[in-house]
Amino acid sequence: MKQAFPNYLFLRKLAVAILSGSLPLTAIAQQPTYDLPKSKYGLPVVNDVTIYQKIVAANPDNELVDMRQILPDAQFDVTYAHTNNFLKRKLYPTADVFMRKPAALAIRQAHENLKKQGLGMLLFDGYRPYAITVLFYEEHGDTTFVADPRKGSRHNRGMAIDLTLFDRKTGKRLSMPSNYDESTPRAFHTYMQSDSASLTHRAILKAEMERVGFSIFPWEWWHYDFQGWESCFTYDLSHKAIRQANKKGKSRPAK
Repeated sequence: MKQAFPNYLFLRKLAVAILSGSLPLTAIAQQPTYDLPKSKYGLPVVNDVTIYQKIVAANPDNELVDMRQILPDAQFDVTYAHTNNFLKRKLYPTADVFMRKPAALAIRQAHENLKKQGLGMLLFDGYRPYAITVLFYEEHGDTTFVADPRKGSRHNRGMAIDLTLFDRKTGKRLSMPSNYDESTPRAFHTYMQSDSASLTHRAILKAEMERVGFSIFPWEWWHYDFQGWESCFTYDLSHKAIRQANKKGKSRPAK
């Protein structure tokens, strides 16, 4: 990510502390019923396909579903699958986007609502393996801009989505106040010094996402968290492993 403006570092740290899952692990209702391995930072994680299949069998909502199946007419630009990201290197071997099933279905509803306005969704990222969050942290050593691996991120739970909008008529991406993954005040939801079109586009995205149960992350206009993320498992499986596990488990597309 780009260098942050020094006058907002404290506010960013404060927001991350408040919003990054400060609930203790005992508040995660599902996890104590399984003997999950812990990461080197002490966080219980689902890092085995067999465990993943068990928790999906017990509760189908735990499935991480393929967003290309859920949104066949959406656009995708998975920046972590190529070098156009803040680390300037490829982090995902494939350009997959997965989400936990309830979040995926809510996104589909928002996408359908946007169609009425001649708009569509362009997805940057969804589920993110916990190992990538650890990599971000160990390369930066600062939770101002990356999640604390002792808590994990909403992305690790399949409950956060990074996205923007495109015009269905032209197929072109709509303008926003900042670039995706930009670490400057222009990315804030409170930033109002942009052109009117970009501010309108940001407001449309916010309204439609909140309408279906998502909430903003104040410092990133593209990032939305789905309700109930606190009670979800933290996953550390590659996209390839998830795809194979879903296929092996004869998982069906969400309906």
